[in-house]
Amino acid sequence: MALNIDTSEFQFFLRAVTINIKRLINKCIDLYNSMFQISPESAQEIHTERGDDLMKKGNYDGAIKAFRSVLLTDQSNADVLLKLGRIYTLRGLNSEAVEVLRTLTGIDEQIPEAFYLLGSAYFACDNNSEAENTLNRAVALNPSYAEAYYKLGLIADARDDHDTAITAYLKTINMRPDYIKAYQSLGFAYEAKGLRDEAVKYFKKSMEMEQRNC
Repeated sequence: MALNIDTSEFQFFLRAVTINIKRLINKCIDLYNSMFQISPESAQEIHTERGDDLMKKGNYDGAIKAFRSVLLTDQSNADVLLKLGRIYTLRGLNSEAVEVLRTLTGIDEQIPEAFYLLGSAYFACDNNSEAENTLNRAVALNPSYAEAYYKLGLIADARDDHDTAITAYLKTINMRPDYIKAYQSLGFAYEAKGLRDEAVKYFKKSMEMEQRNC
């Protein structure tokens, strides 16, 4: 005797189960995506921390990539622009340094280091006029910026203005008595003026300091 089984109810049940399973899978996928979706702010923080870590380890190329990733979504991030400026200046990538530091000083005019680094980059590019302007901005913001005064002395020496150079070097060693290069540059500046005794005094001073540091 043949059995007549109505499978419509069972088919409906299977269909309902299938639909619910799909819904559950979709919910799981949404939950997974939400767990691993990173906000732009979080991504910037991650890239910045990675750039800091790589920079400490001396991996400057990696740090540049990390910091550049931050700028893709936040072009006015002053902290990252300054860090890039430091790396570019350190690596001698002066055109790149000028680019990011000009952007930074346009965003924030109150960061002495930004103007110092920009002035240093201009100086390395033989653009002494812009270098002098930006270094003067640095010392205007920070009158105790010994390194900036030293660079201003070098610029003055380059145009044979040895009196101005000497004044800048003296300011440098007044703020940084351990600045050996400033003593050496003072010696050369005094020698250029024909003041041999003064030149010898500062050359000797620089040599004594170098010997103490050995």
